Amino acid sequence: MNANKLVLLTAAVSCALAVGCGSKAPTDDAIKTDIQSKLYADATTKAASISVDVKQGTVTLSGDVPTSDVELEAMKVANGTTGVRSVTDQMKVQAAAAVPPPASENQQAPPPPANPSAPPAPEPAPPPSQTAAPISPPAQEPAPAPAAAPIAPSEPPPPPKPIRTTIPAGQSFSVRMIDSIDSKTNSTGQTFRASLNAPMTRNGHTVIPSGAPVTVTLTNAKGAGRIKGSSELSVAVTSIEYHGRAFPVDSNVNTEQGKGRGKQTAVRTGIGAAAGALIGGLAGGGKGAAIGTAVGGGGTFGFQALTHGQQVKIPSETVLTFTLDAPLTVERMPQ
Repeated sequence: MNANKLVLLTAAVSCALAVGCGSKAPTDDAIKTDIQSKLYADATTKAASISVDVKQGTVTLSGDVPTSDVELEAMKVANGTTGVRSVTDQMKVQAAAAVPPPASENQQAPPPPANPSAPPAPEPAPPPSQTAAPISPPAQEPAPAPAAAPIAPSEPPPPPKPIRTTIPAGQSFSVRMIDSIDSKTNSTGQTFRASLNAPMTRNGHTVIPSGAPVTVTLTNAKGAGRIKGSSELSVAVTSIEYHGRAFPVDSNVNTEQGKGRGKQTAVRTGIGAAAGALIGGLAGGGKGAAIGTAVGGGGTFGFQALTHGQQVKIPSETVLTFTLDAPLTVERMPQ
């Protein structure tokens, strides 16, 4: 009987190892090809010149894009691709070319200079009189007008100021986890990737669109004890990335708890002691019953001591809801 159990246990472990080793993370080239095909298939990003570079799961997007909507859509496509660990935004939104100012109407071309080599007008013939009239000297040519002074070019307009928008405290928002969190393997202080599940708005206008990268921090991680106690995970949102800049966030703490084993330990130990007493009584009376009670109770305790309470996990794609504990101010350049 024990040999059959050992064979079944060995087979189960082998199957688990085969399944675990069968999955392989995609290579950087496969991730790059996947992102490029998605960007080409997307109507928003198809016409944009976006370069994709992948190193050890970290994706860098660069190039010129016509609008910030194209930039955000490309970030969303990259973040949603399998195997991506993080995304760096190096894209630039193209600015409209400045139109040169028209030439001033007041600027006039200087008059052509007088020709100094032109011969003077011929002297008129004297009238047929006895006394000749005095000859007046020829009229002098007027001096040329001075050339107009050049007009200094106008100064370029000052750069536009960023637009600031503040989302008040108390507003709720939801995020979708990209990374998974486990109370058994993760520890306090670790950060995990997520994305904004729905737009954050202010007075009915979108301030931060959905899909923006979000950082979730594990503020408390507690594993389940062997005899009693429950596991616990406490997380909070610490930053949201918008237009390539991370804005700090002060949110409430979201806590997930697993089921403890304190009550189960007492119940199972009591059942084991009662069963041991029954076996001991059948074997040899009073003394046997006492021995059976000890054996039954001790056997169940040994089983319980080797097990733990239920570990709590927050899988990937889980949607978590948070509330702003402090106002969130973001900046963006006008389009």
